[in-house]
Amino acid sequence: MLSIVKGPYLQWPTEHSMTIMWETSDLASSSVDIFLAHRIHSGHQGNYKKPEKRLHSVANEEAALIHGITVEELEPGTLYFYKVYSKNEQGEIEAGPYPLKTAVPRGVPFSFTVTSETGGYSGFDQSEGQINKRIFEQMKRYRPDIALFVGDVVNDGKQYEDWETYFFGPGKEMLLDTPFYSCLGNHENYGSWYYDFFAFAPPQNYYSFDYGDVHFICLDSTDFIKRDSYPNTAGELSTGNEQYDFLVQDLQAASAKWKVVFFHYPPYVSGGYQVEDMRLLCPVMEQYGVDVVFNSHTIVYERSHPLREGKVDMDNGIIYIVAGGAGAMPNWLLPKREWHTSQSLAVPHFVQVVITADDMEIRAIDEEGRLFDRFLLWKDQDGKRRMF
Repeated sequence: MLSIVKGPYLQWPTEHSMTIMWETSDLASSSVDIFLAHRIHSGHQGNYKKPEKRLHSVANEEAALIHGITVEELEPGTLYFYKVYSKNEQGEIEAGPYPLKTAVPRGVPFSFTVTSETGGYSGFDQSEGQINKRIFEQMKRYRPDIALFVGDVVNDGKQYEDWETYFFGPGKEMLLDTPFYSCLGNHENYGSWYYDFFAFAPPQNYYSFDYGDVHFICLDSTDFIKRDSYPNTAGELSTGNEQYDFLVQDLQAASAKWKVVFFHYPPYVSGGYQVEDMRLLCPVMEQYGVDVVFNSHTIVYERSHPLREGKVDMDNGIIYIVAGGAGAMPNWLLPKREWHTSQSLAVPHFVQVVITADDMEIRAIDEEGRLFDRFLLWKDQDGKRRMF
């Protein structure tokens, strides 16, 4: 019988659209219904939203295994519900309704979560995947608007089964209603499944997007640092490289209040697998006012002091956060912290970020839901930043 084997899950939210994806067991057609969210007033029980009338229906009769349908003409920052359908000669199947929320416009608060290494930690994991499951469960408790995954979401990106084992399986409940973005890590292993399962903007291995008051840039550090030259760049991190030029031009054009960059290899970490050649990006990010950089690769949590020109700069520096989240390798840390390290701890974790009109609050939370690091960035109307 026809069945859904991955998803459904949400991709590439904008203020007016959402892409909904899923995979079926056999070739089948696909369609999506979008429903208005009806608010019920239930006295002391509070307010609850449920599907009301069908607003949109989008169909694709072409048979496929991996389905992606983009629904447009939606309202910004609005809660809807969706149902997916697939059909072939073996039968029909549907799933839903599940909630979705479009991207918020500028000036509207939102939150996102960050983690990584759901697959990269697998060779060391003695819990049979329970850490991944707990991390996803904890992130879902915080009801983020979107999620970032900083690479190594699978153990070997060329192995089809890994995508279910390490990512879509343990993350199923969260991914039903939380759009997500990911960058390539070394464990993705240049596998084509990354491009098949995700609907990021071309060329997909690097891209940018706006969400609320944040401009996000995803980079492919595995393209900057090739496998045969790791941990060195072989000249890729300079003008004339297509991705490097994209970064420069994208930052020049960005006008959002906050700028966040994420890529896998960490320029700064007091542990193994620091990739110092990635610091060649720092002058460009400093020039154009990047606030926070998220990395992974070293399976620990670490937050740097604000850094600029290779020194601590509390007013103008970039904060580098290694969110090597879904696992913990304390023996990968150096015996003592380096000069650039503010906080560091090797525990399974994720990072929650809350954005308001003037503030960016960042919290590190472990697999049991315990807060173990927190800081606040604040900007005035002139863009001057302070850290608390």
